[in-house]
Amino acid sequence: MFSEFPDSEFLLRQQGLAWFRYRLTPTGEVHRQAFRPGDDPQPLIERGWVVAQPIIYEDFLPVSAAGIFQSNLGNETQARSHGNASREAFEAALGCPVQDEFELYRQAEERSKRRCGLL
Repeated sequence: MFSEFPDSEFLLRQQGLAWFRYRLTPTGEVHRQAFRPGDDPQPLIERGWVVAQPIIYEDFLPVSAAGIFQSNLGNETQARSHGNASREAFEAALGCPVQDEFELYRQAEERSKRRCGLL
């Protein structure tokens, strides 16, 4: 049922399991005119013309953890209600919607590819 999860940036990139920011190296800048929209970045990475840097997810205190900390400050009933906190409750507490991090990562990768001439 389960398959082994890739443990290299190459495999994560190849299988579309991670988001990356692409940038040209100084040598890549020299050869920029050779890039075409839709080019596979892997050969360019292997030539040393492009660098792919993984986009790292930076989490901060999630709602459920906030509920745990809150439970240390209040009574048991209050702790139970915070333990089931939802995205809606989090957004209400923030006073604004939470953006979809995967969409932000997709956009960041797309922008970086566009800057490199790969899109």
